[in-house]
Amino acid sequence: MAIDLLRKNNLLYLQSPMLDALGAVRHAFSTRCGGCSSGAVSSLNMAFHTEDCEANVLENRRRFFCLFNHEFRDIVSAVQVHGAELVTVDARNRGEGAVPGTSLTHYDALITIEPDLALAAYAADCMLIFFAALDFPLVAVAHAGREGTCSGIAKKVFRHISESYNVSPQRIAAAFSPSICKNCYTVDDAAAARFADAGWFGSRYLEPCEEGRWKIDLAEINAAQLLKAGIDQRHLSRSTLCTSCRDDLFYSYRRDKGKTGRMLGFIKIEKQGEKRFEQ
Repeated sequence: MAIDLLRKNNLLYLQSPMLDALGAVRHAFSTRCGGCSSGAVSSLNMAFHTEDCEANVLENRRRFFCLFNHEFRDIVSAVQVHGAELVTVDARNRGEGAVPGTSLTHYDALITIEPDLALAAYAADCMLIFFAALDFPLVAVAHAGREGTCSGIAKKVFRHISESYNVSPQRIAAAFSPSICKNCYTVDDAAAARFADAGWFGSRYLEPCEEGRWKIDLAEINAAQLLKAGIDQRHLSRSTLCTSCRDDLFYSYRRDKGKTGRMLGFIKIEKQGEKRFEQ
């Protein structure tokens, strides 16, 4: 199942029809289109840790979250360290990450059962994975970069939802944001060896392309992690868009040699949709 590219108020964004159909969940992944930033971070840069001013980032976030009738300061986000650590957040964390210096530290996955609390994460080649329980008010977002993918962050979040909240693996849905594709992403021998040692060998995941370089498919590895963990194929939504190929739509850390902006993805439990789980 694919993820759709949509337009509203001159902003382009992506949503998974599968997650949208749940009715109790709201989510989206931004593009670089429709903001006020300029230069290397033009135009809808969503992150403070870039060559952009705070006022531009706040305005970009305001424009984006307005599309979903959500207060842009009413989010939770963390300093992402390309790891596999997760944390559960609630109303006490509301607003952490809304302005510089307030983010949670050193987490790459957030989980909540709090209604109307938007979990936010940032990317510019790495994949964001949005999770939702089908029969229980719970959502999560994971930042799956190279190291997080190798460490099994997708599987870790999936199993935590299942085991900690007694949710059947068959009743968990996951959607992938766009990320860098296999043809655009190469790693050296040492990085390739770490993936091979973790069990991700074979041309489906890892493929030699030139002396000392390997193509790696982060999306395929994350999908395989979830399928092996027990997700129903029907509840897995993937994107075919590459952040590096599509410079008209996305920022790319690799393509732009680090001088670039960031996209933002969020997911939350709708306040009114919460009642669906009580029926």
